[in-house]
Amino acid sequence: MSRNVLKIIACLSMLVDHAGYILFPELDALRCIGRLAMPIFAFFIGEGCLYTKDRKKYLIRVLSLGVVCQLFYVGEYFIAGSGDPFYLNILLTFSASVIICSAFLDCYGENAVRKNGRENIILGVTVAFFGLLCFLNERGIIPLHFDYGYGGIILPVFAAVTKERKKKLAVFSVGLLLSVLSLDYADTMWTVCALCSIIPLCFYNGKAGKKNLQKAFYLFYPVHIGVLYIISFFI
Repeated sequence: MSRNVLKIIACLSMLVDHAGYILFPELDALRCIGRLAMPIFAFFIGEGCLYTKDRKKYLIRVLSLGVVCQLFYVGEYFIAGSGDPFYLNILLTFSASVIICSAFLDCYGENAVRKNGRENIILGVTVAFFGLLCFLNERGIIPLHFDYGYGGIILPVFAAVTKERKKKLAVFSVGLLLSVLSLDYADTMWTVCALCSIIPLCFYNGKAGKKNLQKAFYLFYPVHIGVLYIISFFI
């Protein structure tokens, strides 16, 4: 399967997940189906960092959309009196992932330059910084919470360690297992569904697909979130 096909699968899974969260919170099955989305997107965030020509522009794209989507959470809190404005959406989680992936590739990527160890220090600081934020949140010291926590932030890095597809999938599978364990899912079915995302990734052929759907995938997240929230106001 091409990258486009896998991302479409992830988008459909995410749509089902958010429909369950916003419109049908009593239907746990929808949330279970939605567990497929995040690992697939995390895989391609890691690949994006690995192959992009400009990681700064890549970060700006992901971060900008994350900020736009966060406005829906803030609006839900102030308009409907529900939700949590300090719960950062997945694109903001992935923005942190891009920062760590970039620092990692500066140290260990094909074009890495390690003359004075400065890159290693930057990598250590970024990993520790986001780890500290997640730790402080878990201890109730700060309200800021990344969607999927520290495991979600680190997961894309496992897809950025190599360009060889079989090795990448093996390493990413280990990373996904560690990430799921770090989340400590109370429902075993949620854990199983998250791990099942490896199955479609096994069929990834390393190709983008015939059409350039990159902009459509970027826009899908804020658009579908907005539509679902609008629907929720009328039901």
